[in-house]
Amino acid sequence: MIRARWILVFAMAFCVLPRAAGADEAAAKVSLTQELEQRVPRNWQIHVRWREATLLASFMPPYQEAFDLWYQPDLLLAKMKGLCPALGDPIWHMLMPNQDIVMEPTVGGKTAAEMRVSCRSVVRAPI
Repeated sequence: MIRARWILVFAMAFCVLPRAAGADEAAAKVSLTQELEQRVPRNWQIHVRWREATLLASFMPPYQEAFDLWYQPDLLLAKMKGLCPALGDPIWHMLMPNQDIVMEPTVGGKTAAEMRVSCRSVVRAPI
């Protein structure tokens, strides 16, 4: 009888855990979206979504501004790094250690992998 109860407890926990993880991912997405909406210029568009273990935030400035930034990569990368949540930001507690936040600029619907910024690498203390 006791063994059956433990089996039932483990079965219930197994069923609930995936939903809790999904809820944390949804909460992290909403939290990052709200934080970024307050930090980027009002005329920039933001799209936040999960891609595997990455919370990917795409930014679409107005076309001319985006075009100008694209050809000033140092300035563009500095802006992307500046949007990363600080190390003490609560969003990091919503993510698993293998998950990351990545900032991605978009110009005319196009992106480039080399322009993406991993926020984990930005907030990590230099060795």
